[in-house]
Amino acid sequence: MIEFKLPSLGADMDQGKLLEWKIGAGDRVKRGDIVAVVDTTKAAVEVEIWDEGVVHEILVQPGETIPVGTVMALLLAPGESAPPPGAKPAAAARPKVAAAPTARQRVSPAARKRAAELGVALEGIAGTGPEGSVTLQDVERAAAAPAAKAPAADRATEMRRAIAAAMSRSKREIPHYYLSETVPLAAALAWLQRQNAERPVTERLLIAALYLKAVALACGKYPEMNGHFREGAF
Repeated sequence: MIEFKLPSLGADMDQGKLLEWKIGAGDRVKRGDIVAVVDTTKAAVEVEIWDEGVVHEILVQPGETIPVGTVMALLLAPGESAPPPGAKPAAAARPKVAAAPTARQRVSPAARKRAAELGVALEGIAGTGPEGSVTLQDVERAAAAPAAKAPAADRATEMRRAIAAAMSRSKREIPHYYLSETVPLAAALAWLQRQNAERPVTERLLIAALYLKAVALACGKYPEMNGHFREGAF
C-alpha cells in the first residue's frame, strides 16, 4: 500500500488546506499526474504524485487543513490487490487524518477552467448540470455573488500574514548572508556638483538626498513594498 502524503510546497510551509481532489477511488495514476490542489496561504498549488498505482482510499476531504506529511490517500501499487472488506491496511493502523470517501464532484472542463481564472473554489458550488455537475453558468453565478468576492480580501490578508511570519522566523532562526552591488554614480555626482556650485554653502545638497529621492520614487512605483505587518494587519 502506497501512502500519498501532503508534501512541503515551500520552505516556510507547515500546513496546507486541501481545495480539490482531481482523482477519486478507483482511478489509476502515474508519476507526474496532478492529483490535488492545495492552498498554502500564499497560492493555490497543483500537487503532483510521484508513484504509480490505483487510488484505494481518500483520507482527507476538501476544506480540511492538515500538517505537511499527513497521509492524504492510499494507493494500491501495480499488481497489488485490495485488502478484503473490513481489513485495515497497514498504513491505516497509524494515527492519520481519516474520513469516509465521498463521490467525486462532477465539474465540466469549461467550468473548471473558468473557476481557476476567477479564483472561485469549486467546493460548495451547487451544480445544476446533469447528475449535479457544476457548469460554466454555475461558476459565473458563484463569482458574481457578493459572498464569493469577500474571500479575496481575506486571502490577501492570509498571504501577507504567512509572508510576515516566514520573514520574522527566518530573521530569527536562519543564518544570513548579504549581497551588494556597485552602482555607478559618476553622472549623479556631476549633477550634484553643478547644483551645489549655484547654491550657498548652507543650502548645498548631500549625496544622501539622491538616495532618499530614489527610495521615494521606488515606494511610489511599488506601494505594496512600503508597509509593515503589525498586530495581524498590513
